[in-house]
Amino acid sequence: MYAISKKLEFIESIFGKGILSTNGKNFAVRCPICAPTDRNKKKLAIRTTDDAHHCWVCGWKSYSLAPLIRKYGSADQLQTYRTLYKPDPKSAGETQEEGPKVTPLPADFTLLAELQDSRHPDARAAWNYLVSRGVTLRDAWHYRLGISGDNRWRRRVIMPSYDVEGDLNFFVARNFDTYDRRTKYDNPDDDKYGIVFNELNIDWGKRLVICEGPFDLVKCGDNSTALLGSDFSPRSRLFSQIMMHGTPVALALDGDMWNKKTPRIAKLLSQYDVDVQIVDTRGIIDPGSTTKKEFRSLLERAVPPTWENLFFDKLNSI
Repeated sequence: MYAISKKLEFIESIFGKGILSTNGKNFAVRCPICAPTDRNKKKLAIRTTDDAHHCWVCGWKSYSLAPLIRKYGSADQLQTYRTLYKPDPKSAGETQEEGPKVTPLPADFTLLAELQDSRHPDARAAWNYLVSRGVTLRDAWHYRLGISGDNRWRRRVIMPSYDVEGDLNFFVARNFDTYDRRTKYDNPDDDKYGIVFNELNIDWGKRLVICEGPFDLVKCGDNSTALLGSDFSPRSRLFSQIMMHGTPVALALDGDMWNKKTPRIAKLLSQYDVDVQIVDTRGIIDPGSTTKKEFRSLLERAVPPTWENLFFDKLNSI
């Protein structure tokens, strides 16, 4: 076990002189992201027990120093951190912050893959809808699609999401009746920034496709996640995980986001040295409206963002 003084010296070798709190629980250094001109401002507070940290100025937050060391340190320093100083999350115990509270799936949630031959009208209607959208039995198993008879969730296909430990972290339900006057999508009012949708299935060492809606994932391939309609922020768990693992990204947002959210997120990722490509979705509504073959073709043609082209595209759309 390393001496805490050695670890603090290591942190100072990257971020400059720091200040240890009186109780020894927090170590404050100058934030390299917002980089205040007054170098005496130490606003990046690092918890010494587990490296969870937060900048009180720019709002950057992460549970590992690896993303910052990757960007502002050297490759050798990153390797040293991972080998000697990165804490074991399991050993932090009570010092770990509580994760987001998660609404459980309906008590009668049933996998549609187990109901393929069922004569139940809800199951048959759900399967007819899925088939019309190009969803296969394999997809139903892979994304654990299901239904419920609960009043709120009835006549909807439910797609649950699980974290890296296999625990439920969110779910989204989509109605499959064209005459249904309820909103098309429904989901619990849980925290979205604290989760990565479909995290259990993600290989962070491969290119990650990011789309907007969870039902787009079926067309985007196994290594994909959804923004759940929310914007993309450095404070989100998804951003932190991409930074931590150095994951390359392919942005495949809805077609109407081409001149809006797409260039903004692409620029943000590029600023943090993430290898990002853009899938040209201008000719489609969203990835879910394509076939798997059509989307693969679009993905194969994905290219790094060219800011001049994005600027002129935006200008021409005005």
